Amino acid sequence: MGEDFTIIDKNLKKNILVNINKGYICHFLTMINSLSLNNKESMFDVYVMHSNLTDEDKALILSKVRANINPIYIEMDNSLFKGAPTVKRYPYEIYYRIFAPVMLPESVDRILYLDSDLIVHNNIDELYNMNFEGNLFIACTQIRSFMQWFNRIRLTVDKNHFYINTGVMMMNIKELRTLIDMNEIFKFIRRNGWRMCLYDQDVIFKFFGDRVRLIDPKIYNLSDRYITFYNMRRPKHRINLDWVENNNKIIHYLGRNKPWKDDYKGILKDYYFKYKVDI
Repeated sequence: MGEDFTIIDKNLKKNILVNINKGYICHFLTMINSLSLNNKESMFDVYVMHSNLTDEDKALILSKVRANINPIYIEMDNSLFKGAPTVKRYPYEIYYRIFAPVMLPESVDRILYLDSDLIVHNNIDELYNMNFEGNLFIACTQIRSFMQWFNRIRLTVDKNHFYINTGVMMMNIKELRTLIDMNEIFKFIRRNGWRMCLYDQDVIFKFFGDRVRLIDPKIYNLSDRYITFYNMRRPKHRINLDWVENNNKIIHYLGRNKPWKDDYKGILKDYYFKYKVDI
């Protein structure tokens, strides 16, 4: 990985959760590289939930991460999810984060979940140490009031529930561990698969959406799509690259618009290649 750096305080350890498959190793490494470089004073235990990584894959990952990254692997049994709906873009891995509270060691009481299709280009201390204020999740929403209302109708919840993007979220593992009921969640998924859109987000919305602390997506979950709609609504206060550089902390390449694809559209592509790890 080139020149390394000195860890100032090993007590500044943070827990990170990811779920990946073999096809996403390169993007995972790029995300972790950005996290590592922009948080040099922190140590990270990175819990990797997976079902198909080999010993060779793990050796590759270890050879590419920097000194403040400690990968810890949690192998998942996909037979647990038999009967749960999936589509090509959302395989069984999307369910892993829901069951993290029962899979993580007891020593973990809070963790930051990060998708692999994002870049952490600033310090995350403020996010990681944020007070849950009695909630189970700290996350962003990418949708406006009408879609919040529609999702409440679709999944039969009350107005106190908020639909979040699960790509970046602090999880109150200590309390979730006492509340999560895998059987009830699976029962809901199998009975309601026909009405579900983004399965993991639907589950969190249905069961825990009334215990969410919302934070600013411009800061912690910024996508090109969000920039487009934001700039249409606020042409006098547009988000441009200068704003991103000075204010944003996490960039998320949502949906099909990925910077490594030829048809990518947006202004955030260079951040991915700034931290890209070749394998």
